[in-house]
Amino acid sequence: MNRIGSAVLRYDRLPSTNDVARELAQTYAPEGVAVVAREQIAGRGRQGRAWASPAGQGLNCSIILRPRVSPADATFITLARAIAVVETLADDFQVLADIKWPNDVHVGGRKLCGILVETAIESGALQFAIMGIGVNIAQREFPDDLKAIATSLFIESGKKIAPEEFLMPLLVRLEVWYRRALAQPAEIIAKWEASSSYARDCAVQVVSAEGVIEGTTRGLAPSGALTLELTNGERREIVAGDVRLRKG
Repeated sequence: MNRIGSAVLRYDRLPSTNDVARELAQTYAPEGVAVVAREQIAGRGRQGRAWASPAGQGLNCSIILRPRVSPADATFITLARAIAVVETLADDFQVLADIKWPNDVHVGGRKLCGILVETAIESGALQFAIMGIGVNIAQREFPDDLKAIATSLFIESGKKIAPEEFLMPLLVRLEVWYRRALAQPAEIIAKWEASSSYARDCAVQVVSAEGVIEGTTRGLAPSGALTLELTNGERREIVAGDVRLRKG
């Protein structure tokens, strides 16, 4: 296996780094290749949401992975990515962050980083995964419709940091936690729970295609799913959905 970031392809402007990385993966580019864009004009997040990426303001990066795991076990890779981001923020930039299941990174209740993992599956086997990471780095302010829900590394640290300065230590940690996700998934579960205030005893709503479910979080299942205890005492494992804090 090649090291994550063994090759970094840099672009000034792209519609989507995930799309370019997918095209490269389909033409047998090796694991570890990273695609980075200074500006991304058609970035996307989870559940098809747009991800704003003004020129030079954020880190827009997608990485080709070729893990030899089942499609279901790719969940651990997703969880590991968020751990790597939180660790980089704390250890290298002294910013304490939180993880909202499964992989949104927040500071003070506002989103600083989004992670999107897209997989290619053929005949039930995982062919490759594209891990997209978007980090708000240099924004000094956000539009009115985002002020209450978004933040940046500059806003939280007061330091002028270039996206490339965040990328290099992040690649090192992504490598470490990716290998652990493949070898020791139970360690990923424990670390994720320790890194997230949402993991346990948190009253939430989960919005999914099946509707809205309310309950209290009870940690992650061994599969990486979020365990939710409903008001009637039933426990349910959530594998997809948008988690929101429950008011009242």
